Parts: sequence; C-alpha cells; structure tokens
Amino acid sequence: MTIAIYDGISALSLSLPPTSAIPATKGELPLRAFTTRPPVSSRLRQRFSTSVDKIVMLALLRPDSIPAADGAHCHEVLVLAVGLKTPGVPEDVLEHIAAMRSSGMVFIAIHHDERGLICTPAVRRALPARAGHETRHTLYLGSPRPADQTTLTLVGKDMDQVWDSLCAQVALDQTEGMDLDRRLAVRERINLLKAQEAKLAGDHGRARNTQDRNAAFAKLQKVRAELKQLSSDDRAAEEQYAESDQA
Repeated sequence: MTIAIYDGISALSLSLPPTSAIPATKGELPLRAFTTRPPVSSRLRQRFSTSVDKIVMLALLRPDSIPAADGAHCHEVLVLAVGLKTPGVPEDVLEHIAAMRSSGMVFIAIHHDERGLICTPAVRRALPARAGHETRHTLYLGSPRPADQTTLTLVGKDMDQVWDSLCAQVALDQTEGMDLDRRLAVRERINLLKAQEAKLAGDHGRARNTQDRNAAFAKLQKVRAELKQLSSDDRAAEEQYAESDQA
C-alpha cells in the first residue's frame, strides 16, 4: 500500500506504526471541506487561502491500528500534515480544524526556510472544567524542528494515556503524560508571572516618587518570590519526568 505523505513527512517518518498509516488515495483533504461546513468567516477563509497549501491526513491512531486499548475519553487521534505557504503557523486555522471533530488531533505544520524543511507540532487540548461549566480549549505549539528530527512516540496502555503523552510531547517536549493538566497549568502560571514581572519592573523604573516606587517594588518582590518557587518546583518535577522518559 502506498501511504499518505506530504513533502517527505509520513506516518513512517514520524516513527508511527505502519498499521496507522493512511492510504495515499485517502490522505489529501480538500480545503473546502473545512470552510463550507459549518460556514466560516471571510477572514478565516482568507487565512486558509493565503496560509495553507495542503492538508494531508497521515495517520489514524486507534485501538485497531496501534497497541492501545480504548480510552474513557479519547477513542482516536488523527495526525494531520498542514503544508504552509508562509512560515507563521496559522493558529486560528488549526483551532477551527480541531474544533470540527471530537477526536484528538496532532498537527504537523510544515514549511520551508533557509534551514530546509521545518515542522512545528501542535495540539488543541481541553482544559479541566468544573461540572456545569463550558469546556474551554487551548492550542499548544511545539518548538519548530527539522523534518528529520520530528517524530511522535506512542506511550500508554490506552488511548487516554496515548493522547496525554502526545500532548506532553508537543507542549513540554516530554513523553510522560502523567498529571499533565496540572503541569500545563503551572507552566501557564509561570509565563503569566514572567509577564507581570516585566511590567512591574518597568513600573518601578518609571515611578516618579518614592511612594509609587516602593509600591511597585513590593509587588515586584511578591511576584518574583512566587515565580522563583514555582520555577524551582516545576524544574524538579520535569526532571523527574525526564528521567522516566530515559528509563
């Protein structure tokens, strides 16, 4: 069987099982399939037109194609190559595509630059929500990397664990998906504190009187203390997960 491929990227190049590969005849998905049902805004339709070259389904990960049992929440994961006309990853396009299906999706956004073929992995993940509250999602982009260094590792006994691991590989560059939502929340808090630190440092430097300068300094010290503690705890936890990756 000839398998689906985009510019050299395929299920096999990503180190996925051959049993998960999509046949070449079924791989390419017409762009109009993503812009007609449901109808999209003219702005988003323009983004598809100017940013996306092709969308190719490379692999379908589910219990009958990989060695994993069905999950309680995740039943399958699609792996899509999104060929780009421009270097920037169109996050709104990926958000729209992922929202069209309830299954998990791993995107491999692909573009060319002076270094050659570059791949940026991405996933859209549901955030933990309290009962009765609307589920929110966040799109996570991984680090851009050369095509020959872009792989996906299947870790987990069931599809829930496989999905968590794939999300961890994209968002945290680790295969261990245990306690992932908490780890992602900590990382988000750290990024927020870094932004607050930069703002408060600027406020402190621009303060025109002692009272304002002292107030900004007190807030800055509080933010830095929390940031230091969270960063230390986060490094220690991720080092443990990294050790489990290598074991």
